[in-house]
Amino acid sequence: TDMKRLFVFALCAVALTACADENKVITFASLPEVAQATMTPYVNLDNILLVTQEGKGPWAEYEVRMNDRSQWEFDAHGALEKVEILTGVPEALLPTIIINQIRASYPKAVVIEFSIDARDQEVKLDNGIELTFDKKGLLIKTEID
Repeated sequence: TDMKRLFVFALCAVALTACADENKVITFASLPEVAQATMTPYVNLDNILLVTQEGKGPWAEYEVRMNDRSQWEFDAHGALEKVEILTGVPEALLPTIIINQIRASYPKAVVIEFSIDARDQEVKLDNGIELTFDKKGLLIKTEID
């Protein structure tokens, strides 16, 4: 049984090492240029807390955490996948059609999170409402948190 424990321990150590190797701390300058260009107008680079890369090549994903707890996520090409800013996501990062719908329905609300993937676009507002839009910007679901 001691041998079995040692084997299990060694297996766990190898698995943890493999996982740890996948997520590494990098510099802002190591992000894809598109990601850098997306963030630069909106953030003070001195307030970056941590930049990480998970995976490699076409499977790479990047995450930038700021001192104010805001967070940015990008795909391997540097395209924005998610941005979370409690003081408000810059409107320029969202499609105009979505901004116009939010202004019409929730004029006092602030967008605190925006995410986009191959299927849809999601917006979280500071009033607890979550909106899901299709790729064209048509509202398909409203939820209250």
